[in-house]
Amino acid sequence: MRYPLLIAAVGVSLVVSLAAQDQPNCTGITLQVDVRCACIKDPHSQQCDFVKAGVYGPHDFSKMKGLNGGLIGAPNQPAAKPAAKPAQPQQARVVPLAHKDYLRFLQPNAQVAAGFDFSKVFQSPELMAALFGQTDSDSQNKVVAALKEMDHLWFGFTAPSDFVLVMTGKFEQGAAAGMFYSQGIRPVFLADAHAMMIGPEPAVQAALARLAKPLPAPASMGWAARRSRELAKDHETWIVTEPPAGAATGTSPLAAMRRFALGFRLTGEGSLDGEVVADSEANAEKMGAWVEQMKSAIREKTGVGALDSLTVERAGTTLRFTAKGDSLLAGDAGKKAVSSDFGVELYSAIAAGFPGMQTRTVAADKLLSVKEGMKKDEVVSLLGPPLSVSAIQGLDTPRETWTYQVPFGKQLTLRLDNGIVTSAPR
Repeated sequence: MRYPLLIAAVGVSLVVSLAAQDQPNCTGITLQVDVRCACIKDPHSQQCDFVKAGVYGPHDFSKMKGLNGGLIGAPNQPAAKPAAKPAQPQQARVVPLAHKDYLRFLQPNAQVAAGFDFSKVFQSPELMAALFGQTDSDSQNKVVAALKEMDHLWFGFTAPSDFVLVMTGKFEQGAAAGMFYSQGIRPVFLADAHAMMIGPEPAVQAALARLAKPLPAPASMGWAARRSRELAKDHETWIVTEPPAGAATGTSPLAAMRRFALGFRLTGEGSLDGEVVADSEANAEKMGAWVEQMKSAIREKTGVGALDSLTVERAGTTLRFTAKGDSLLAGDAGKKAVSSDFGVELYSAIAAGFPGMQTRTVAADKLLSVKEGMKKDEVVSLLGPPLSVSAIQGLDTPRETWTYQVPFGKQLTLRLDNGIVTSAPR
């Protein structure tokens, strides 16, 4: 089932945070390699013009309050990238827990919550290959070993810095715990070696206090926390977001979204369902019309009714959607949907709730339409600015490598020599 596997990649990204890229230090080799230093090297160059226009903006996946700073230092201080070091022996922190209702850890007013059943999705060689490729580095093997110890992962976030992950599995061998210890993160084990929690220390202590208390009444919970418990009953993988007012901007068809929920059933024929809540009935109707337009556009462009199995019904400001069977969830139809602008918007709706997660992606079908001979401004007009650019300045023919992200997939690069595409995306 393609979509659950793709959504699981979001869960993996919560465990394996990518290093943030700060402003470049334009000295030494960085001055020659980082294109963002172009104005220092030659303020009159075309590259400098693009820097000033914002084309070469910094690419930062992981400004997650807490995971970078609060776990290993003061929550409000900029996080320095920790140097990789061997995991040191640690005395485990263990707290008693008389139940296994782990979702009690969620803040009643959580803005984001998600649950991932790794025991099912990581049985797929397709997902493992998509996430980790074919390389066999020592660090990558450690990450894979840690993930294989996990059965379930739940995540909750409440602004500004309440960020907690709870994982269950078989952690006796220490692969997952060792991965966290090596980054200066000290997990808390819940009762035994089959459940552990990580997060900024204040958030962890607050979550432990909630776990020790009876479950609050549904009426006292916010929408995200309440909806999470509903989806967790019969969905193996689910995501719920309720971003703060004003978080969504721009001209996206989903900019008026105020709440989003998506759940997958992985057993039997499989299905997905959920809802989008807009800020008005008029905008909810526009969103429904956009889905119908995407159905027609994909069918006309590819000859495949990739979204035909997706049904959408509106009730006031709420759009409820469902899809059953493998017609959308797997195979060619799923690939076509994810590769289109629909995939871009779906990914953005999911990623927008996760603090610091990159939401800017490009439809794979657009990216793959870039051909050799296209000019730099044509590429920017078609795709927008790249996520990152590397360049070696001082060559007789200026050369740049541009990187773009596709929804739920890998980053692809293309090469430009003297402002002309000489190597198509790969």
